[in-house]
Amino acid sequence: MLTFRNTTLAFFFLLLLLSVFVIIGFEVYYWYFFVLTGIYFSVIFGVSFFIRSGFYHKALSSGDTDEKKICITFDDGPDIEYTNRILDILKDADVTATFFCIGRKIRGNEELLQRMEREGHLVGTHSYSHSNWFDLFSSSRIKKEFQQCEELIQAITGKRPLLFRPPYGVINPLVKKALEGTGYHVIGFSNRAWDTVTRKEGKILSRICSSLKPGDIVLLHDTVQQNINVLKGFLEYLSMQDYKVVPLDKLLNISAYE
Repeated sequence: MLTFRNTTLAFFFLLLLLSVFVIIGFEVYYWYFFVLTGIYFSVIFGVSFFIRSGFYHKALSSGDTDEKKICITFDDGPDIEYTNRILDILKDADVTATFFCIGRKIRGNEELLQRMEREGHLVGTHSYSHSNWFDLFSSSRIKKEFQQCEELIQAITGKRPLLFRPPYGVINPLVKKALEGTGYHVIGFSNRAWDTVTRKEGKILSRICSSLKPGDIVLLHDTVQQNINVLKGFLEYLSMQDYKVVPLDKLLNISAYE
């Protein structure tokens, strides 16, 4: 498996090998070293954006099942307008989901988390600020963001959340270090709607339905208007295809709270 550790070991082995060739007199162009270094840094930077790779830290991105069971997750809320409407749709369909909440958005929207808890949904952490620069914060600052969001959720639900999804689905060495000792289950996704990129409801719905498979963890956002109709259409599609929406902790056989 491609991981940060074995990739780094391979890089230094090849670097050492080239150095040995130089020492014993083989003709080695020095630009080989620059190319090798460039490839290494390109790899370790690029894979940060692929949470399913597990390159830096193991992430649970799908369930191990052949049964028609999937999980629906929402990021970036709570939002006073759209989250409420999403919850209404889920309640009418008797479906539960997982909401990865941003700490700063929880303040003033505590009643939304109370409703999530009351109606059987799971709540996970998604950092406090969800800053554009989150992945470049120091590991201590990142960990503080975890704790701030976690404490807010615990104060409202009475339970310490163990589900964490990193902002933008990015894990790098700083995030990995911050995760140490938290006991979090890092949650990825296997079916991404890209619903913050386009407002075209048909395109979003087609994307998630066409690639749907058993065990999928579907990523949506409860902060965009287009997902009101997308969610309705998706739930109708699931019913027609005999898919069942199950809680994330049941799909992955993990604990959602401490």
